[in-house]
Amino acid sequence: MQRRQVIAVVVTAVVVLSAFLVVVSGMLPYRVYIVHTGSMAPTITPRSAVIVREHVYHVGQTISFYEQGGVITHRLIRINADGTAVTQGDANSTPDPWRIKTSAIIGGVVASPPELGYWLMYLKNPFGLASVLVSILVCWQLLSLGDHVSDKPRKKHGAEVRAVLA
Repeated sequence: MQRRQVIAVVVTAVVVLSAFLVVVSGMLPYRVYIVHTGSMAPTITPRSAVIVREHVYHVGQTISFYEQGGVITHRLIRINADGTAVTQGDANSTPDPWRIKTSAIIGGVVASPPELGYWLMYLKNPFGLASVLVSILVCWQLLSLGDHVSDKPRKKHGAEVRAVLA
């Protein structure tokens, strides 16, 4: 890999990481949550991340809300006249047993990338983050090693052998 390609990969990684940090930091009206259960399957599978636009939602949309000491992502079935809302997981046959206040609704889900939640949890762990950084460093070193290997033919037992890097 040439230096230009390495620089392009590094710049792309920095841009993607920066965009992710802007979304997670709260500078935009979006929040990211991780889905841990299958209550929204097959629409949203476990280990997915949901990107939620704060304070924007409508009946029929998947929403995230505070309930039972955590954040739950279910579909908004209806909003009652008393200011409560009825929700239901797509995999559940009946509506949720609780009625949430509309003030507990964080917002509507605008995207749900599968498996992204797994990677977010993995990178939150210091050992997970360290393993990714070490892997990047090892790959970088292997690529730079390729720059130092000569393409000159060598003689071995009377036959020419070329050093080949894959």
